[in-house]
Amino acid sequence: MSTTERTRALRRRMIVEARRSTVEHGLHGFTIEQLCDTVGVSRRTFFNHFASKEDVVLGIELHANEDVLVDFAAGRAVPADLDPLGSIVALAIEHVHLVGLDRADEALVRRVFEREPALVARFLSATDVQLAKVTDAVGQRFGWTDPDDRRPRLVVETAAGLLKVTAGTYFDDAFDEATGPAFDELLTENLRLLRAAITTGQDHTA
Repeated sequence: MSTTERTRALRRRMIVEARRSTVEHGLHGFTIEQLCDTVGVSRRTFFNHFASKEDVVLGIELHANEDVLVDFAAGRAVPADLDPLGSIVALAIEHVHLVGLDRADEALVRRVFEREPALVARFLSATDVQLAKVTDAVGQRFGWTDPDDRRPRLVVETAAGLLKVTAGTYFDDAFDEATGPAFDELLTENLRLLRAAITTGQDHTA
């Protein structure tokens, strides 16, 4: 296992344990020190990866995806011949392949929000910050650097909608993971349906 993989696994353990503790005890029912003891890391190690207890529960990692977005903005990370929307979808798929998706963990997050609904606002705020970073990267990648150019935001918001619809299907309790498509296949299919709807108003390939 590489250093990067070990770091990712460590972060994952901290996130999952923090979520379990929140569901069981509430956000204020455990301390960072107790979390560190359970996972087997130092307080210093914790703060190398997360800014607060709220952030570890939500999986908001310090400097997450910064290197990837730098590469993306420079025309790397995904194939250079992809159009703006396709490039963001490809970037999302790369991220899924890198970190994986866990339907059980998504259910755990829902239980966290049920126990601590105030965390929803923090999650939405963090999502807005991340979308802004992606928007800046898209602008740089495609030369849309004028602050008044709305194209980067339009593309990113469209991609966010695609991801939301795809996640809504994939993480639905009725979805059968054994027989249904993988997340990246479902996302790619939704992209195709969106393009067909926009260009023709109907899907002639179905």
